[in-house]
Amino acid sequence: MTRSSLRTRDSMVDERVRSWQLTQDGPPSGLRRVAARPIITVSREAASGGTDLGRVLANRLGHSFWDQELVHEIARLAKVPEHLVASLDENRRSVIEQFVSGLIDARATDDDYVSQLHRVVNGLVARGSAVVVGRGAQFIVRPELSLRVRVVAPLAQRVAYVMEREHLTEARAEARVREVEEMRRSFVRRTFGVDVTDASHYDVVINLGTVRIDQAVEVLCAAYEAKFPAR
Repeated sequence: MTRSSLRTRDSMVDERVRSWQLTQDGPPSGLRRVAARPIITVSREAASGGTDLGRVLANRLGHSFWDQELVHEIARLAKVPEHLVASLDENRRSVIEQFVSGLIDARATDDDYVSQLHRVVNGLVARGSAVVVGRGAQFIVRPELSLRVRVVAPLAQRVAYVMEREHLTEARAEARVREVEEMRRSFVRRTFGVDVTDASHYDVVINLGTVRIDQAVEVLCAAYEAKFPAR
């Protein structure tokens, strides 16, 4: 790929990111407007309740919440067909990856892709005051600019949740949990070269098997205020 084509590609990505940012007039309806503050990233074990915790935490802080809402918006702005958002997690090729890949020449290297993934995610979180769930955001945003949270829960609890949600047998539910967990670990290992389960990558690890979501929110709010005192 020539330097000229690389510059053209970079400009296209930047333009898409700026376009997305300009459409965001503030936090979703119902959230109070606050001065932009550092983001919170939430990494979670499969079926641990981390997404629900992230949503409650965002509401408590008045932050915007980015999970499926984020990737749907990217897909819309990038004019990606709806079938590409059927899977919105790291367990299959993410919509962010599909979005970026649509802008990058098929001959681009893995390094090119990772570079552009960093560019897009940094653009999406640059406005601050956000809770971002999954997608390796904790490895893209500098540690001093975010509160990095990891949510875990006992395997039995996670299996029971999947059994109820997806109407599966215990054996199939456990296989599903393990499959998603391995795919997420592979995504992070392949993209960032680290182990997503390594606790040293996080500021706070919350066990939703022993702590209720409302209690976890109190812990995380205290940790957030301690790391980033309000001015």
